[in-house]
Amino acid sequence: MTIKNIFMSAMCSACIMISNQCIAKTDLENLPSYETWLEHASYLEKFWLHKDARGVPEGNFPTWRCNDGTLRNQSLCPYERDIGQMQHLTGIDFVRMNTRQTFAYGALFNITGNKEALRLHMAGVKFLLEKIKDKEGGYHVLLEKGEPLGWPKGAPFTDYRLARTSQDLSYVLMALSMNAYLTHDKKIIDELREAQKYIYDTYYDKEKGIIRWCFSDTYFDKKEQVELVAMLDQLNAYLLLSYRLMPDTYKAEWGKIIRQTIKDMNKNFYTKKLNRFYGCTHDKSCFDTENGRHMDNGHRVKTFWMEYLAALALNDNNLANFAKKGMIQTLNGALTKNKNDWYGDDLQRGADWWVYAELDQSALTLALSNDYDMPDTLNQWVHDFTDKEYGEIKNFGLKTWFWRNGFHSTEHALIGTILSNAIRAKQCTDDKCRNNNTTTLHFAPVDSNDTNFTPYYYSGDITDVKRDGQTVSITFTNVDLPKAVK
Repeated sequence: MTIKNIFMSAMCSACIMISNQCIAKTDLENLPSYETWLEHASYLEKFWLHKDARGVPEGNFPTWRCNDGTLRNQSLCPYERDIGQMQHLTGIDFVRMNTRQTFAYGALFNITGNKEALRLHMAGVKFLLEKIKDKEGGYHVLLEKGEPLGWPKGAPFTDYRLARTSQDLSYVLMALSMNAYLTHDKKIIDELREAQKYIYDTYYDKEKGIIRWCFSDTYFDKKEQVELVAMLDQLNAYLLLSYRLMPDTYKAEWGKIIRQTIKDMNKNFYTKKLNRFYGCTHDKSCFDTENGRHMDNGHRVKTFWMEYLAALALNDNNLANFAKKGMIQTLNGALTKNKNDWYGDDLQRGADWWVYAELDQSALTLALSNDYDMPDTLNQWVHDFTDKEYGEIKNFGLKTWFWRNGFHSTEHALIGTILSNAIRAKQCTDDKCRNNNTTTLHFAPVDSNDTNFTPYYYSGDITDVKRDGQTVSITFTNVDLPKAVK
């Protein structure tokens, strides 16, 4: 072996050498089985199918519940001593949590085929379009007893729309993008196009190349804020998942929107010296690499991951290589020494639930193409973090509040299910092994003859289709990275 090969082997953990390149080869014991993922999804469903999760009317999903699933009812839960200022907000429902829950039901149906999850997903979409959509433009972002709320008394403005952040508006569309993925409903796709146009027409500052945060100061937000997530979450919430669903006459335009958003993000927030993104740029605290706003490993890897998925869909090799490098560097820095847990930031503090999920999902994506050796972090999540008594993930404090709902846990389960099977299949040496590592996902197409579906962001060959009334179960083989959108 040459000096070069010895060096490259030392740089990779569990890799094989192909043409003098180090190719990662994931230890398959680090990937939970298909059955384990389905069991994990059933524990997530336990929390989200609880009677108190459904809302009154159904679809008006509550922001605030106790960790046993019951409604909080504007009070502390029996086992709590204090939840700080949040207690004063428990009478208000945040639409971004309603729509994340709607997404969660769709993701759970996609994994398990549970029609009750699908029914609640559809109820959430119906409530969104009938109650949350603002006839004067955009969407409401706060509710009280199922009705739109301007803002708590004392707000220093009269026009409620001025207080809405561009991020909150993007999160409304998370529910619709999941619905479009499951159904291919043209009406929902048109709604996404209309909403995207509203957000960019209203908030995009072409001269500065940023999406503005909001237009009036509130208790939570200031109009001078310049935030990475104002742009990143347009990609994350709806632009990427709905890209290949756009009508052929609009795909090129949608692709331009994605490309310009990434170009602006990289121009305004990326630092080559640190190979990372600043979470904001409006004051000097934003540039504190240890404690600055959104300088955690979650936002860092999520930004690179979104850009990587976008690059593959756009067939942009330069962007793909840039994003891959950023993902690998972030993952390497975030992985703990025992390689079964993640650090949340450069100070090596523990990762929050959503940071852990984003790191797992990014690592799985790279492991799919042998660019990263998947560490043993998934087993801890599905075995140790899962609440088997009440459902959901139990290790990260409150299960529901105005910044936590079912999106991250269910997306993690969906990607974990798809890519664990796909990575195993790639290491198979016979057809029996490959057939045992196919993935079946469930959809609800508005056109019963429609089978033009993908395994979430990724690509795959359809080998079996089973219909059951209005739903269809599709089995995928050869699951791989996203293909270019044409």
